[in-house]
Amino acid sequence: MIRLPALITVLFLSFCPLPAAAQDLSGLTKQERAETLRFAVNNSLFTLYHEVAHLLIDKLALPVLGKEEDAADNIATWILLKKNTPEANQTLEDAAVGWVLTGQSYGDYFGGEDYASGYSPDRHRAMQIICLMVGADRTAFRSIASAYDIPSERQHTCLFDYELVNRSLDELIAEGNSGTQVNVTYHDGGRRLRLAERAFRGSGIFDDVAEELRRAYRLEGRVRFTARRCGEPNAFYDPATTEIIFCYELMQDFMQLHLDQRAEPSGN
Repeated sequence: MIRLPALITVLFLSFCPLPAAAQDLSGLTKQERAETLRFAVNNSLFTLYHEVAHLLIDKLALPVLGKEEDAADNIATWILLKKNTPEANQTLEDAAVGWVLTGQSYGDYFGGEDYASGYSPDRHRAMQIICLMVGADRTAFRSIASAYDIPSERQHTCLFDYELVNRSLDELIAEGNSGTQVNVTYHDGGRRLRLAERAFRGSGIFDDVAEELRRAYRLEGRVRFTARRCGEPNAFYDPATTEIIFCYELMQDFMQLHLDQRAEPSGN
């Protein structure tokens, strides 16, 4: 469970004199700070499940037809939808917004090499999350899908998209066999990333996802969860070391993305 209320209190009381922007939220109201942290934590959580998906694809030898990145997004979305909680649903909503904002920050421009890459366009990734949501429960998520201008006809066919993903993963990913060994390590983020490190560690999501892995799967070998500075905003799975690495810079980027959105003129 994401421990946001406690996290917000701790951060409110412990800000050090850092530079502006995502390195210092002291200029925000308590509500604005809570919204920024929620957005950043939820996008980080979706990212973690995405990397867990890469881990499962690797260790369980899951078949993947198409881009593995798309499959990992679908698995992450499916895992969260299966939780069927308001918190998990909010995580998916925030993740979709995150992909839209990321696409906008790059101007939604794509060159030839972008179309040939292993990643789908950011806006497409957002729409796929929303499509699976409305496919899983049209009553609950119709208004969200409509807000993204997904036509009613497409919302209906999203049901088949979700059923395909659900049927495939229900058969391929069998939970219930506990025993995966997971070691969680937090490295010091340094002064510049102090807030990002505190927000990430204080949220509890790294430990929570690690515990889910221990309880729900029995994977061979030892899995490592490592949070550290990387020199770039990133998160990735390393099959050579069976390690999921989360970079504090990514947490900082998610906070900055939300702050930039708030700073935009209302007419934009």
